[in-house]
Amino acid sequence: MLNYARTVADKVGENEKVMHQIRNNSSEQAFLGDFPLALDEAVMDSSDAHQNQKMQYLSNVQVAHGFARVVFDILTNNHKF
Repeated sequence: MLNYARTVADKVGENEKVMHQIRNNSSEQAFLGDFPLALDEAVMDSSDAHQNQKMQYLSNVQVAHGFARVVFDILTNNHKF
């Protein structure tokens, strides 16, 4: 879940207006601004992106093999991401 939160946070972080509100207001005030909508949009966008990635993995053997190598390397600490 932490990785998912980072993915969503990265997406929200691309919204300059929201980041300005976060930097210049208390958390209570930021939650009254554009942050909640930006968060919802980031969650929906990440869902679409993950669906697309899943379909690429399932439909393309070369993509699946490449992805398997990346995951394996992460698990064996051959690459720090």
